[in-house]
Amino acid sequence: MLQKKSIFAAMKITRIIRVAAVVATVTAHCVTTRLSAEPFVRIDKTRLTLTLLTADGDTLAHYPIACGRGYGPKQRQGDLRTPEGIFTIVSFTDASEWGHDFHDGLGYIRHAYGAWFIRLSAGNGIGIHGTHDPNSIGLRATEGCIRLRNDDLLALKPKLRRGMRVEILPERFDTIPCPQLVATAEALDATRIAARVREAMLVRISPVVR
Repeated sequence: MLQKKSIFAAMKITRIIRVAAVVATVTAHCVTTRLSAEPFVRIDKTRLTLTLLTADGDTLAHYPIACGRGYGPKQRQGDLRTPEGIFTIVSFTDASEWGHDFHDGLGYIRHAYGAWFIRLSAGNGIGIHGTHDPNSIGLRATEGCIRLRNDDLLALKPKLRRGMRVEILPERFDTIPCPQLVATAEALDATRIAARVREAMLVRISPVVR
């Protein structure tokens, strides 16, 4: 029983460290973006939202999204995960006639992507696009792309430009750390991170091991 408690406590500590790294990374993202003096896009896999922000962090537009069915940062094409990290908009492509088989039993779907496919520098064919199924918005429903309602896509597109910064923040319950985000977190103040970990451990770990 003691061994099981020790294993469980170790798992808790690992999770807390990862959460602390994510918190630190978000702080770094905010500072870096404000220095750029350019609007940017933030995609939050926890809240399932896409927000267009000014360089000072003020909200210009805010939309619900769907993202990848798989949890964790994207590792390879076909893993159903949405990438995590800092990217840019590469291109805007008319996708009004595009179709796709999402392998969900419904077969080939015409007009599956809405009016536009906004390709990101993440690779693996990842982009922001519309949907044939508005009921999927707010869910983990895609093969890795970021999906918007078609009307929201049309409203967002004129506000974007090629080269614009896109941040994709990790799902808080993801268990596989994104190397880019971990590296960013490790570059921050280690003392601050350690203090947050110790505080969280006192709250969450002590009832398990005593």
